Amino acid sequence: MEPVILAERGGLVVAESGPEILVIDRGTGPSEITAFVLLTIALVFGGFGLVAVFSVATDGTMAHFGLFGAAVLGIGVVAGVGLVFAVKDLRERRLRSLAALTPVAVFDRATRTYRNGSGEIIAPLDKVQFAKRMQIMSSSPKLVVVTPMGVRILKRGNPFSGGIGSLDRVLDNAVHGLPP
Repeated sequence: MEPVILAERGGLVVAESGPEILVIDRGTGPSEITAFVLLTIALVFGGFGLVAVFSVATDGTMAHFGLFGAAVLGIGVVAGVGLVFAVKDLRERRLRSLAALTPVAVFDRATRTYRNGSGEIIAPLDKVQFAKRMQIMSSSPKLVVVTPMGVRILKRGNPFSGGIGSLDRVLDNAVHGLPP
């Protein structure tokens, strides 16, 4: 049975399956970064290459500049083709069934336990808190679960996918019944 999605942000899904709250990472981070880089390369190289080729075509005085412009335009076109494949991969990952993916964390409201993806019990639910924490060398926070046994990372935020948004509050509400 497919879990019901409560919230989704940056490839991280908070879903409900009966008494369980599932945290599932679709694994879109690398594809999102790749798509952003390829888009930037396609726009910059394609734009400069196009301007160079058209300026030589209209002026015709600097043929060697036209060859350079064509090469730069070619790099932009290749990046654009790569972008198409990266976006296709992202779309396929987002359409994949949640039931086919292994959860990063399971918060079982029936047994009042927090389990990791392999089913190991980590902590009782009444000892679990959700928080955003800043990451070194990133502008996006990470989503963590704080337990008496330590802090566990659920998802490292990614500025190319919109970060983690308010998933900490969504989890608080779903697991503990707190208002969002």
